[in-house]
Amino acid sequence: MQKQLKKRLEDIRKKGNYRRLRYIKPITPTQIMYNGKTYLNLCSNSYLSLHTHPDIMRAAKDVIDEYGAGTCSSRSVSGSIDLYRQLEKMIARYKGYRRGLIFSNGYMANIAIISTLTDSEDVIFSDELNHSSLIDATRLSRARKVIYKHRDVNDLEKKIKRERSTGRRYVVTESVFSMDGDIAPLSDIYELREKYGFHMVLDDAHGTGIFGQKGTGVEELFGLSGSMDVHMATFGKALGSFGAFVLSDEVVINFLVNRARTFMYTTALPASCLASAIAALKMIRHNAGYKDELWKNIDYMRTHLNAAGFDLKDSFGPIIPIVVGEDTKTLRMQELLMRKGLFLQGIRPPTVPEGTSRLRLTVVRGFTQEDMDNALETIIHAGKKMGLV
Repeated sequence: MQKQLKKRLEDIRKKGNYRRLRYIKPITPTQIMYNGKTYLNLCSNSYLSLHTHPDIMRAAKDVIDEYGAGTCSSRSVSGSIDLYRQLEKMIARYKGYRRGLIFSNGYMANIAIISTLTDSEDVIFSDELNHSSLIDATRLSRARKVIYKHRDVNDLEKKIKRERSTGRRYVVTESVFSMDGDIAPLSDIYELREKYGFHMVLDDAHGTGIFGQKGTGVEELFGLSGSMDVHMATFGKALGSFGAFVLSDEVVINFLVNRARTFMYTTALPASCLASAIAALKMIRHNAGYKDELWKNIDYMRTHLNAAGFDLKDSFGPIIPIVVGEDTKTLRMQELLMRKGLFLQGIRPPTVPEGTSRLRLTVVRGFTQEDMDNALETIIHAGKKMGLV
C-alpha cells in the first residue's frame, strides 16, 4: 500500500497539487505567526472578525465553569443541554424559519440533509460548482444526481423538463459559492420552484451575517427570507464560533433527529461553542455596524484589484478569487506573497476545475487601512511579475 501511495503522492507533487499543513499561531484578529514570522492573514473566513471579540470569548469562558469542557456524547444518548434549545430558537427566528437543529459542522449538516431526506426514486439537481460537502452528500444519497451548469437557470429548467422520474425532485445550491465568491440566482431558481414544484435546499454558509440589510443572508438579499424548504448555514464563519444549523419546518427537523446519522452518531458540540454562537448572534442582530464596516473594506479591496486588471470572476462579497490558471504558477505567486508577509493560499484541483487555479483572498472587517494598502501594493506587484496584470 505504501509504495502505491508514494507513487500517487509523487504524481500529485509533479502536477503542483501537493498540499502540506501550515501550523500557525494567531496573534491578532488579522495577523498570524508562521515559522517565526508575522503574516497578514488574507484567507480567514471570520468575515466580521468576531472570533476574538472579548464578549464572545467571555461567553465561551463563562459557561465552561458551569457545563465543563465537553459534552462527551451524542445528543441522542445523553440529552441536549439547554443551550441547544436557546440557540436553535434564536437562529430559526433570526432567519425566518419555524425550527432549527444544530450540527457539529457544515459538512455533517449537508450530509444529513441530502442523504437522509432523499430516496432512490428521487432526483437531485446540483450546481456544478457546489461545495464538496454537497457533492459528497449527493453521492451518499440513493437519489439520482443531475448536474446543471453553474448558476445557469436555463440549463436547470431544461434538465428539469427532461426528467421523467416519478420521485421527488430537489434543487441544491450554495448561496455564495465558496471558491468563486459569486451568488446563486435565487429569485430565478425560486420562480422555477413555483412552476415545477421541486424542493429547494440552500447552503448559506458564506452568506450568513453578511448579506441583506439585517445580515441574515442571501435569502434576505432577494426578499426570500425563510422561503427555502431546507436551509443550512454555519456559526464558524462570519459568526466567529463553531458548528452548523439546519432550518426547516417541524416535520423535516423531527425526521432529521430520528434518521440523520451524522446527527445521531457524533459527539455533540461543547457548551463553549454554543455560548459563543449565542453571543455572536445577539451582537449582529442588534448592530449592523459590523457588517457595514466589512462592506467598506470589501468595496475598497475589490475596487483596487479590479482596477489593476486581475480576473476576479463574477465574485461579489468578501470572497475574492484571483485567478492565475496554472497550478505551478499559482504556487509561485503564493510563495512570492508569503515572502512579503501575506498569508494567502493557492487553491488548485480538485477543489476547483482544471486550469482555474487561483489565490482565494477573503476580506474581513478587522483589516486596517494600512493592512489593505500594503496588501494591495504587494499583490499588484506580484501580479505584474507573474504577467497577470
